[in-house]
Amino acid sequence: MKEVLLLSLVTASISFTVTETKLFKPLREWAAKLPMGELLSCGYCLGHWVAFGLVAIYRPRLFEMWWPLDYFLTALLIAWLSGVQWVLMCYVMQKAG
Repeated sequence: MKEVLLLSLVTASISFTVTETKLFKPLREWAAKLPMGELLSCGYCLGHWVAFGLVAIYRPRLFEMWWPLDYFLTALLIAWLSGVQWVLMCYVMQKAG
């Protein structure tokens, strides 16, 4: 469970950095012209792709069942947790100005 929580923090950090910071604004503007370009503008959406990528690399198993389903459900849980953290980071950044 600890690995899942840590991966959700990493996922939230990557999603927030890509979707909200000035550093990645040119990339978001360029990607907006592509068919799936809106993906880089939504932290929750991007979090799913990041979570699936991190699960493919680190292979945490949370549910101890058939491994493809286990990885899929673990990635969804990581994405959901990172979405909550992403919303909190957006709120804190809005309050900070």
